Amino acid sequence: MKKVLRSSGIIASALLLTLAVGCGNKEAAPDTKAKEVAATATPAATPAATPTATGAPAYKVDEEKAAALLAQFGGQTPNKVVTVSVSLTEILNVLGVKPVGVPTSTVALPEALKDVTKIGSALKPDIEKVTSLQPDIVVGPASIKDSLNKQFGPANLKTAFLPADSLEELKLSTVVLSRVYKKEKEANDFLAKLAEQEKSIEEQSKGKQAPKVMFLFGSAESFMMMNENTFAGSVAKKLGAKNVVSEVLKSKETYVALNMENVVAANPDVILLVAHGDPNTAIKKFEEDVKKNGAWDKLNAFKNGKVKALDYNLYGVASVAKAGDAYKQMFNFLYQ
Repeated sequence: MKKVLRSSGIIASALLLTLAVGCGNKEAAPDTKAKEVAATATPAATPAATPTATGAPAYKVDEEKAAALLAQFGGQTPNKVVTVSVSLTEILNVLGVKPVGVPTSTVALPEALKDVTKIGSALKPDIEKVTSLQPDIVVGPASIKDSLNKQFGPANLKTAFLPADSLEELKLSTVVLSRVYKKEKEANDFLAKLAEQEKSIEEQSKGKQAPKVMFLFGSAESFMMMNENTFAGSVAKKLGAKNVVSEVLKSKETYVALNMENVVAANPDVILLVAHGDPNTAIKKFEEDVKKNGAWDKLNAFKNGKVKALDYNLYGVASVAKAGDAYKQMFNFLYQ
């Protein structure tokens, strides 16, 4: 089994390029020198978060990480920004900041951005179109930093990369962008409301038996298992669920190639699919693979009818803006 997990890293690396806007491996933070620049050049980097009316911050960030991310902006507030991530585009919309260019995506962008110039996919943006917009900065997801740098580098475009994988990373990026754009109040109001939603749904899960959950991403052609560092995984973790990739298979890989031996060994209570394509076709294919393996009667998830497809509009892209609704659906699938 360990051999299978190690070899899956190669497959996972290829799949990560299809998950640019919401999922991926972690990027290293900017260097220590950059952190020092941010701490001195960006006054807004000092507080943990904008305090609420009662003086309590809605969300406390890791200040060292926040300073490193802020350093990429050089203490400036960009007037014209292009985004190469639906997740980060949604955050700017929450803050009331309108980009001059946004990515083309199958996931609907906020209505307020419907007329904003589309610059192509996150994986392959139209560099000429981006350049023509004369942005002060291009903001993209840290998960594909190297790929985007290779494309934007020759055009001499200033870039910044923010984490946009798990829900906690999205909250951090919300705070960072709020400091860049002097929108701390908007961020704090939003995060305070999200904190209330989280508290409410977490209260409902208390005292319930924590299920073992396996997350799949893919289509009828291929599947990958996802650990707790993905958006869906991080939401389930907040609700007390045990992710089989992280806690049973003991893999630190964000994505692990699906192997029926691993599925049987983990014996998840719930199997949830983020389908890239038709979810019904994808689930049917997965069920067929399980039957061929002879594992159908061995898995709790199948015995209890707990093999479901998550709403792609909520989980197809990591989304702090839709986190409240994502919590509700996740709770229903895990505990109802």
